[in-house]
Amino acid sequence: MNELLFCLPDITIIRKMAAKMRIAISSKTILPEKMIALAEESSDEKHRAIEYCYDTWPKEMKGVNENIDLTLKRIPEYQKRKDVQAVYEDMVFCYFAYGFTPVEYFAFQLENKTRRERESFVSDRARIIYRCRMNNMIKADIFKDKIKTYKKYGKYYRREAIAISKKRDFAVFEDFIKKHPVFVKKEVFEAQGVSVELIDIAVCGKTEKELFESLIQKGKHILEEKIEQAPELSAFNASSVNTVRAVTFHTKHGIVVPYCTLRTGRPGSFIDNGGAGGIQACVDYETGKIITEGFDEFGGHYRMHPSSGIVFKGYQMPEWDKLKALVTEVALQDDATKFIGWDLAYTRDGWIIVEGNDCCQVIAQQMIKGKGMKDEFEKIMADMDLVV
Repeated sequence: MNELLFCLPDITIIRKMAAKMRIAISSKTILPEKMIALAEESSDEKHRAIEYCYDTWPKEMKGVNENIDLTLKRIPEYQKRKDVQAVYEDMVFCYFAYGFTPVEYFAFQLENKTRRERESFVSDRARIIYRCRMNNMIKADIFKDKIKTYKKYGKYYRREAIAISKKRDFAVFEDFIKKHPVFVKKEVFEAQGVSVELIDIAVCGKTEKELFESLIQKGKHILEEKIEQAPELSAFNASSVNTVRAVTFHTKHGIVVPYCTLRTGRPGSFIDNGGAGGIQACVDYETGKIITEGFDEFGGHYRMHPSSGIVFKGYQMPEWDKLKALVTEVALQDDATKFIGWDLAYTRDGWIIVEGNDCCQVIAQQMIKGKGMKDEFEKIMADMDLVV
C-alpha cells in the first residue's frame, strides 16, 4: 500500500483520501462506544467485550496475545502476581478500546486508571491517527526510506552513508568499507532500532563478499559512517550512541517542540531505543537541563545511570542553543511533514542528526511524567493546516 500511496498525485483531494484511508485501517478494530463504557464499569461486561474481540478480529487477537505474552515475560513485577489473568484481560481490552500496546499499558500504568485518565494518553493508535491528520502520506516516503531521508537532510548528518540492495552495488560497498571498516548498518524501512548494528570488518567473521551478500539478502540497507560522540554524552554509557529525541510540530506560527528526551543505552548495547531497554529522561527544551530521573519501558527507575553512575536530574546538555537552532532549521525544511521525531547526537564537532521519523513513538514523555499528552497534541494541531 505504501508504494501505491507514493505514486499518487499530490493534490488536496488525493491527500485527504489517503489520510482517511490510513485512519480507517488503523481504526478498524475499535470496540463500539457503548461496549467500552459498559466494560469500564463491570468485569462481566469487560469479559463479554473480549469475547466479542475474539469472534470479530481473530487474526488481530492472535497478534495481541503474542505481544502481551512477550511483554509480561520482560516485566518482573508480573511474574509474582496471582491476578495476572485479570491484568491480561485488561491489556486486551485497552488495545481494542483505546489502541494501547501492552508496553504502553504498563508504561502508562493504565491498570488503576479511570476511563477518562486512560483517554488522556496518546495511544499507539491515536499517534498513527494524529500522524495521518498532520503529515502528507503521499510524501511520507522521505522518512519511510532512510536513504531518502539522508539524501534530503545529508548536510545535517555530517557523515557518509550509502545504500545497497543489489549485486551491482558491491563496488560502492567495497569503496565505502575501505574508508570506514567499522560502520553502522540499518535496514532502510526499519523502526525502533530493530536492525541497527555496528559492524567491524576485521572481526565480523565473513569475507567482504559474504557480508555484502548477507545484507542484500535481507533487503535494502543504509550503511553509515560510525558516529564518534563527544565525552559529554558518551559518559552516560560508552557502548551506545546516546541521543536526544526532539519532537517538532510545524505550526502556522513556526516550529513548536513540546518535549524532548535523552535516550541512553545499556552497558554493552550499541543502541539507545526504549524498546531495547534503553533508559530515558526528560529534558527541558528551553534550558537543555535534564528535569527527571531515568526510566525504562519495563518498570525500571534510575536516579543515576547504572553504567556510569551519572545522576540524571540536573545534568546540563552541552551547547543546547545550537541543538535548538539545528532542530528548528531541519524542521522548517518540510512543510508537508508537520510531525517529526528527530534523533540527535553530540560529537566533537557539535550536534548532528542521526535520523528523522515521521511517526515517532510517544511513550517516553507520558511514561516518565505519568501524564497523558492528548490535550497538548490537540492544542498544537489547532494551530496547523491539517490534511484532514
